[in-house]
Amino acid sequence: MSIHDGGSPWRERRREKRGGEKETSLMAWRRGLELQEYPGGEEHLITLGMDMIIGPVLEIVKLAWGPIGRRIGYIKNLKKNMKELDKHDLFAARDDVLNKINSSKPKEVCNKWLENVKQIEDEVNAIREEYYEDKKCLIGWCPNIYSRMKLGKRVEDIIKEMTDQSKKWLEFHGKELPDEPLEKVLLQNVQVNSSIAAELKLQKILGFINDVKIRKIGIHGMGGMGKTTVMKLLNNQLGESQKFEIIIWVNVSREGNRRKVQNDIAVRLKLHDVSNESDDRLRASISKKLNGMKFLLILDDIWEKIDLSDVGIPILNQDNGCKVLLTTRDFGICQQMETDVEIQMERLSEEEAWSLFNDKVGDVAMSPNIEAIARDIVKKCDGLPLAIIVIGSSLRKRRDVPLWTNTLMELESPRTCQIKGMEKELFSCLRISYERLPDDFQRNLFLYCSLYPEDYEIVITELAEYYWLEGYMEGVDSIEGAWNKGWHMVSNLVDASLLERGNTEEHIKMHDMIRVFALNEASRFLVRTGKHVKHPPEEKDWLQSQKISLMGCSLVRLLERPNCSTLSTLLLQDNDQLTMIPDSFFECMHSLCILDLSGTKIKSLPSSSWTLVNLRGLYLKDCRKLEELPSQVGALRQLKVLHLGGSTSIKFLPREVGELTGLKRLIVGFQNRNRSQNDDEDTKEWNMKLRVPTGIIPKLQLLEELSLYVAVRDVRVEKEQWDDESMEVVVEELCRLEHLTYLNAYFPKVESLDHFLRHSRLLKATSSWFRRFRFRVGTELTDGRLFSPEVQEGERCLVYNGGFGTSHAAIMETLARCSDFYLQDHRTARKLSELGPANMIELKECSVKSCEKMETLFDGDEKQEACALLPNLETLVIANLPKLRSLCDGPLLLGSLSRLRVLHLVNCKNLKKVFQLGIIRQLCSLKALWVEDCSNMEEIIEIEEEEEMSMSVASHTHNINTL
Repeated sequence: MSIHDGGSPWRERRREKRGGEKETSLMAWRRGLELQEYPGGEEHLITLGMDMIIGPVLEIVKLAWGPIGRRIGYIKNLKKNMKELDKHDLFAARDDVLNKINSSKPKEVCNKWLENVKQIEDEVNAIREEYYEDKKCLIGWCPNIYSRMKLGKRVEDIIKEMTDQSKKWLEFHGKELPDEPLEKVLLQNVQVNSSIAAELKLQKILGFINDVKIRKIGIHGMGGMGKTTVMKLLNNQLGESQKFEIIIWVNVSREGNRRKVQNDIAVRLKLHDVSNESDDRLRASISKKLNGMKFLLILDDIWEKIDLSDVGIPILNQDNGCKVLLTTRDFGICQQMETDVEIQMERLSEEEAWSLFNDKVGDVAMSPNIEAIARDIVKKCDGLPLAIIVIGSSLRKRRDVPLWTNTLMELESPRTCQIKGMEKELFSCLRISYERLPDDFQRNLFLYCSLYPEDYEIVITELAEYYWLEGYMEGVDSIEGAWNKGWHMVSNLVDASLLERGNTEEHIKMHDMIRVFALNEASRFLVRTGKHVKHPPEEKDWLQSQKISLMGCSLVRLLERPNCSTLSTLLLQDNDQLTMIPDSFFECMHSLCILDLSGTKIKSLPSSSWTLVNLRGLYLKDCRKLEELPSQVGALRQLKVLHLGGSTSIKFLPREVGELTGLKRLIVGFQNRNRSQNDDEDTKEWNMKLRVPTGIIPKLQLLEELSLYVAVRDVRVEKEQWDDESMEVVVEELCRLEHLTYLNAYFPKVESLDHFLRHSRLLKATSSWFRRFRFRVGTELTDGRLFSPEVQEGERCLVYNGGFGTSHAAIMETLARCSDFYLQDHRTARKLSELGPANMIELKECSVKSCEKMETLFDGDEKQEACALLPNLETLVIANLPKLRSLCDGPLLLGSLSRLRVLHLVNCKNLKKVFQLGIIRQLCSLKALWVEDCSNMEEIIEIEEEEEMSMSVASHTHNINTL
């Protein structure tokens, strides 16, 4: 066995005994002696001797080569290491840190790191200087080997140190590194001239900012109204104050989302690169940065709700004083964002609009031959700043009158509007709001509003009804449902600043400039409205029109047979000079759904009317010359609304109305005419006819609204002209209708009303009453103003004429559900409270007239019921009560008449004083008092002491007007 085999058992034992100790040359010599004990060991002595000589030499060489190799590497790799040294990013990181800390005091760890880097930089500079100095020796051909070796080692050592310091920078970067100082405000570019109009709004916003209780402020209004301008002015003004540590402006826009808002805020806060961070990590970074900082966040042009907590905005409270301002076109966004106060941007006043317009066009607007036209143009802009700016800029310094005249004509004929900048700036701005509507149903309803004339007060229920009859409301099969859905859709359009509230809550309006935009969007609308329109559109204009509106014109004639097979809506109402429609006029209108001829002076309907087999709504309100509804009306089997209300001259309904079994709404105002000795036989004959022939009503089982009344023209008429016996039959037929939601009907006697209430299928089938009603009970005629044909929202009215006694259950039951009560010519009542104070709690309006026995409204007996008297009453009219001596005998319970705003006293000749001193103190809401023709009136307020009089008059009657 060779000694190199390492397989000898002895050798193994020796190795185990030595515990793996490394064999030295001495050990090898000893091992050689041991081998002599074995046979054949001599032949190995030579080999053993060589091992004893070469082994130490190799060991020495091996031990020496490591340091020598490294030293040679220092020299060999010097050039490459110098290049690596020059490329190292440590000093770039140092410069970034210095830029960020700027003038701020660095934190301890950061400061120590900067000191170390400075020492490294000094060493690097020394190395570079030595390296390039050494290269100068015979252009590098005669280097100093020893110095090169030392320099190479220094380079490798410094590179290692630089790498270590770079790692340390990564460890504390973003944690120990001080924040870069933030600018308090980034100034926004804003036109100086526009600040004049925005100053009042600006001051109002500043007032809310200074209110510690207000944290979120919402500013809303239509596009182009100046919301952003006001925000820019606010941003710039607050930047000069010490109110906030930082103001953050974010332009959200319609593509904005949470991440976009987060990124913009991160940039403003100068956070490190966040493009690769998750939303949650970025939220945490923003929250940490803003915590403890007093900030103002301006979110401009929001289109949908943004959860501020998801963005990273800390909770706003009175302690931190932070505020959020947002602007939006949609008021609903303010509600979703839970703003504390909302400010609506309103149109400019005439003076502000004229001032802004002059600033845009220059002094040319004041030229004598231009000023009148310029003022008309400004009026058309209707106080919308963006419209004024766009149109004014298009006319700047232009003195040619034809250009100004044409601009005005363009605004009056929106279909051909070619004013420079209108499409690019104004219409594009408005189109954003239009396109952001949730669906086509909302967009179509918006466009439908453009059918009405400029500045028209649109009745919401009428608009919704038209829209429903056109078939645009999916899933709605009732008038009530159409009104409710239409109301909701209109509210959304108002919130979106595309429509405006009218003078009452039942009305809306469309801004003139928005109407111009809408008509440009509605490609198949033909709209020509206003008294200046005296001629009908030409034949070619009718051909492709889907909807035509000629409302409020001065038309005296119409085309004989216009070709318009696609026409679905034709609005001709309020053409008060139109007396005749050609017989063939409707022959090519087979698609017509809505026809409104209200307010015209037509005497009859043309024969072609009965070819309108798809007609769903026929409106003939206030057609005073229309004396007859022909029997052919029965051909209009698709009809859902037949409106013959107002002051028509219709005498009676033809029996063929019973064939209109799809009717949902029937309103008829019959002609009122007194018979006199001069009446001819024909007149006497129709006065004796039934106004509503029996058998019609039971066929109209789908009716939701039924209104049958006599249109009052002559207030001297003493009685409604109804045939009481026939009306008893009509009342019986009314009991069979099961879908009524509104009923305006005449009941000849209290017993008739009682019969209806006991036998009505509707009242039996449901636990609730009519949502709206107007019941007229008795034979005497009341004030003609009560008979408005239009349904009033929430109307619940009882008219009680010529009654006897006050214990009628039907009257009490109805009165308890009324908001309006009119009592006239009651023969026995001595006081109003005989009808029961508990039945009058819901009353808002009350009229008591010509009750000859009535002495007072209330007396002291009512206090036993412990019920405040008329607590919700707002208007009280008392007239022609000859025995009335006081409004109330004795004190009133707390809360009685507390909401009374208007009191009207007429022809109460026995009344000596209006109020007792104790009563006037409770009338905290009284605004107006009329006293007329009360000849024995001695004092308005009972006076006992001068001081009390002075006090009560000063504190309670300063807003009262007395006639």
